Amino acid sequence: MNALRTELRVVRERIREGRLRDYIEGQARHEQWLTAAFREFDQQYAYVEERTPVVRDSELAAASGDSIRRPEIQRFAERVTERYETEFDGPLVLVPCSATKPYSESQSHRQFHDAIQWRGHLASMTSPIGVVPQELELTYPAQQYDTVVTGRWSADEKEFVSTVLRRYLERNEYDRVIAHVPPGGYTDICETVEAAVDAEFEYTVADHPTTDESLAALSSALEGEEAYQKRTREHRIVRAMADYQLGEGAGAALFPSDEIQTTSRYPKIQVRDTEGEQLATMVPNYGVLSFTTAGARKWAESDAPSKVVEIDEFVPHGSVLAPGVVDADDSIRTGDEVIVSGPKAFGVGRASMFGAEMQESTRGIAVETRHVDEL
Repeated sequence: MNALRTELRVVRERIREGRLRDYIEGQARHEQWLTAAFREFDQQYAYVEERTPVVRDSELAAASGDSIRRPEIQRFAERVTERYETEFDGPLVLVPCSATKPYSESQSHRQFHDAIQWRGHLASMTSPIGVVPQELELTYPAQQYDTVVTGRWSADEKEFVSTVLRRYLERNEYDRVIAHVPPGGYTDICETVEAAVDAEFEYTVADHPTTDESLAALSSALEGEEAYQKRTREHRIVRAMADYQLGEGAGAALFPSDEIQTTSRYPKIQVRDTEGEQLATMVPNYGVLSFTTAGARKWAESDAPSKVVEIDEFVPHGSVLAPGVVDADDSIRTGDEVIVSGPKAFGVGRASMFGAEMQESTRGIAVETRHVDEL
């Protein structure tokens, strides 16, 4: 009994920390049948994904081969290859990931930026995430994961990242692909994908990506390419986040360049309309957009995929409890930005439950509201 109580305390603590999955991955290794059961559970992706938050405060520990099948990682790869579409003309520059997150704050990526000078679209290759376009480097779990670094790639890692890169290149057409990656697993992946897609790869690393020779080769490969201006980059970051967060086409529907202006500095960019009213702001902790009521109204009136929670005849103060929910979109996941709409109120906030849970629950907080207008 004491052992059981101790184990229950550990499980409760892991749940509070948002680290239950990490604990189970480790514990399942002690018994073959547990490992088998755990992997069978991962095969029920639709069930698990629906119940997995889109953002967490805790680190995502990718410490085993099973980490590739985590719903957060599969979802990121799925959204990058199905929702995201680059707006950048010119070449794609593939670079290795870094231990420092976000990548742009690492010493190696600062060197890459100095060589690229915004003349190419940078994307990082990493296991187990796959491909991370620069606009989404803050987006969970790209900024929150940590993995075992040995320099050796497993067959499963190569297969997964190759699949993501191939799907990414099939969706996004680049006139050139510059692979600034070290020999070994990275180049193995690039060579596999190069043979499967209609794109020719140029390799600019002789030994290591940050040597003077390699950086000079990278800069030379981009000679003559036009640099992207700051305003253009910021608008594309905002639209990329909207596509990832809300669905394909959301960025173009909500934030066309001729209808918005960006203020403040990255990573806390604020999005305003042409008259200066704030519509949304970036949340750097998670790499998502947080809407104002003005932004939520524009979202509700647009063609962008919606995430609406319909409530009863009351004005919420601080939160919406599950009994007050009349209906909710099935696409809503815990942590999603949602519109709150009812006969007496219109607002915006963050979901504390997934959509079906809101509809079925009789207790608990459904939405933490941020802004509410009384009608």
